[in-house]
Amino acid sequence: MDDGHPITSSTVLPPGSDAGPPVNGNDPAFESNNVPTGGFRLGNRPPLTGIRALALVMVLTYHSNFKTMPGAWEALQIFFVLSGFLITAMLAGEGGRNGRIGLGNFYTRRALRLVPPLLLTVGLLAIYGALVHVADASQRLWGDASAALFYYADYRQAFGHAPFFGYLAQTWSLSIEEQFYVIWSVLMVVAVAAHRRRLAYGFAIAGLVLSTVDRLWIIYHAPHFGTVAFYRVYYAFDSRADALFVGCLLGLLAADGYLHGWKRWSTRLLTVTAVVSAAVMVWVLVGTHLFTESVALWWLPATTVASAILIAYFVISPNSLGSRFAGIGIFVFVGDLSYTVYLVHFPVYLAISPNGTHWSYWPTEMVRLAIVFAIAIASWYGIEKPLTRWRRRAAPV
Repeated sequence: MDDGHPITSSTVLPPGSDAGPPVNGNDPAFESNNVPTGGFRLGNRPPLTGIRALALVMVLTYHSNFKTMPGAWEALQIFFVLSGFLITAMLAGEGGRNGRIGLGNFYTRRALRLVPPLLLTVGLLAIYGALVHVADASQRLWGDASAALFYYADYRQAFGHAPFFGYLAQTWSLSIEEQFYVIWSVLMVVAVAAHRRRLAYGFAIAGLVLSTVDRLWIIYHAPHFGTVAFYRVYYAFDSRADALFVGCLLGLLAADGYLHGWKRWSTRLLTVTAVVSAAVMVWVLVGTHLFTESVALWWLPATTVASAILIAYFVISPNSLGSRFAGIGIFVFVGDLSYTVYLVHFPVYLAISPNGTHWSYWPTEMVRLAIVFAIAIASWYGIEKPLTRWRRRAAPV
């Protein structure tokens, strides 16, 4: 969940990023054939940050007892599609402005945004491990920390090498996103260097198709569908990247002006489609469970499409009722914190559990959330925002 699920600022960009001038699909530096001439700029789009908060609530609720909101896994689809969209829009914008994409600057921005909260989380875990006995600490603490720091937690989970209730088990999704950043940024560099936006579309479509086929092949070639097959398709980059590549396509369409200036009837149709998508997401949230073939086969792609429709709706109709709701100030603030909250919540939940405290659900949950948000707010104001300001002064985009 980096960008995470990555966490963006209230401008919907990863802190320290700058959308720059509008992206024109017909910029000769990144030629695009037969596209509208309208430009696109991410700008200040609170709904795209607020939706992170809504997705985060699903995850926090499910992890609080592993019963409520059993379909909270769909939150990851939202994060994945949104990450693909934001990163692609930014890379396309840089390519359009400069005629090139600076991989060094891109990776530096990503590292400054993602690594400090991760190091903080690992550091706090080290202190906790020094003070409290943790069963199987070599794997549940240090093995998990290594997988998180070097971004291979997804395949560690997918192949069954992760320990039961590891303290950083949730970082598998961050590993998927980090692997995506490396691959997609290089592909975008190639497309920009060739001065062909169509090549970028081709890369995104190829990634979408390959990931989908890969997931289906694993499902249908398993001797029987059980936990092993589900882990393999659910946790690994190769079988989950389709959601990210759907976001890439959405970002390219936005950069080429296709998510701008819609007619009234088409906007109304999109609104109806977004309402239906939201209803599907609510049904999935309360009516589906992990470790089932239907989730791997049908509901993953269905929620990917629904997430893309909702994001397109927020972009095309920023002043609509749904966009205003998702952009409420408290949602935007929590969305800003969501990357760090996602990182620290699971170890805090494990450290403070009803089995250990012998408290009832609500006192336990209130203490958990107080600690989680205290750490996230301290990180936001003490580490993340100062680093953002420093980066902007040192290396403006």
